[in-house]
Amino acid sequence: HRDLHSFPTRRSSDLRLSIGWAGNSMTYIDIIDEQDAKGILKKEYEKGILRSGKVFNILKIMSRSPATLRDAMAMYLTIMFGKSDLSRAQREMLATVVSKVNHCYYWIEAHGNDFRDEVKDDILAEHLKHDWHKADLSVQDKSLCLWAEKLTKTPGEMSKSDITILENAALSQDAISDAAQVVGYFNYINRIADGLGVDLEPEMKWKIQNPPKRESNP
Repeated sequence: HRDLHSFPTRRSSDLRLSIGWAGNSMTYIDIIDEQDAKGILKKEYEKGILRSGKVFNILKIMSRSPATLRDAMAMYLTIMFGKSDLSRAQREMLATVVSKVNHCYYWIEAHGNDFRDEVKDDILAEHLKHDWHKADLSVQDKSLCLWAEKLTKTPGEMSKSDITILENAALSQDAISDAAQVVGYFNYINRIADGLGVDLEPEMKWKIQNPPKRESNP
């Protein structure tokens, strides 16, 4: 058994931190804020507020491509919340694993927290965010994570045998197809976030600035 304080602090290289990540905005391009949004972008910001009560920074970093933002959000909502043979927890799990492989801190935190909300298990979520191999996952979920990791790292090495492994873990071909959509989408959106320098959400910055205190051994 491990408590939340026992997880290692992520290396700066793993977080890809700069002073800006924990302080002021670090975006690599200028964003369009809510008060300046018009047309498609304004509508997408309004949808974001209706969904979440705020405009997340990932929407703002895509603000200079409003039509793409609109279509990417529609795809995201279908992939992550639409009808699927995969559970919501499995989709959040895959999003977190892909983001971890890509060292994309913004999405590790965002979807690691969403995974936590689905499974109601803080320890399992922290394991998933740090190293899914050590997480107490089912055989089926471990098969999905291994497949997602391979597809993210070495897509050119995928083969029919990788699908067979998933089928042997009682995953339908519909579920496997949906898993591919999750993996593909998060490889895309990880690169948008890191390539354009998405600013961390305030709660993410707070976590960097206030890491868990380790208890000293008696």
